[in-house]
Amino acid sequence: MRVAFTKMHGAGNDFVVVDHREPFLPAARRELFRSWCDRRRGIGADGVLLLERDPEFDFAMRYHNADGGVAEFCGNGARCIARFALERGLGRGGEVKFRTDAGMKRARSTEDGRIALWFGAVSDGEPMTLEAAGRTFTGRRVVAGVPHLVIPVPRVADVPLAEWAPPLRAHVLLGPEGANVDFVARQPDGRVAMRTWERGVEGETLACGSGAMASALWAVVEGASAPVTIATAGGENLVVNFGRGASEREATLVGPAVSVFTGEWQRT
Repeated sequence: MRVAFTKMHGAGNDFVVVDHREPFLPAARRELFRSWCDRRRGIGADGVLLLERDPEFDFAMRYHNADGGVAEFCGNGARCIARFALERGLGRGGEVKFRTDAGMKRARSTEDGRIALWFGAVSDGEPMTLEAAGRTFTGRRVVAGVPHLVIPVPRVADVPLAEWAPPLRAHVLLGPEGANVDFVARQPDGRVAMRTWERGVEGETLACGSGAMASALWAVVEGASAPVTIATAGGENLVVNFGRGASEREATLVGPAVSVFTGEWQRT
């Protein structure tokens, strides 16, 4: 089997992207996608994005984490697949509408070449206090397509992520699927620094789009004004704005979405 793919990243959060409008991949894909994401023996990525046909919208996005498992949503992945679709002539007026497992989303290219993703409603979430790794953590659980636990700290650089994040990610109070964990700190320049431990990757990623939205919401609840600029671990910025919906905040995520290279994977 030969598979044409494009390697893309959104602020360092990287993906293998495949045009699957004409289905050809096997139904059992977990081990295949895990092998693609392997950074030593495969292509290397945080996840796999499939562009598929949809009867109602411009396309459907299917997302799998690096462990091969299905995830409901990925913010940077959504922005990357939107660029991928726009470059293939999908959409109208420079905008695409697409289906995800977290509902319909819209995206467009900005004048400076970034991709703006309209996510939709995000609730303020709920404050939580959890015991883990011999410490007490106070934060906020926010669902931005997927669940996040946002925890403020004085400096994100000082967080021993590999020690603190795994027991928090799988904490019983976060449910059987757990949550992504975001450590955040306000910066003197007004940005919010963020480091994220992603479930399904089971490690730190250089950026996280849904985590950026969750972290920005935490900042707004704590008194910050939108838009909120998130300083990612990879050194690039993601910008989150909020409009007011009928009962919840309407989030828009803006940032880079870059095609790195194209290639062909071949099973030997």
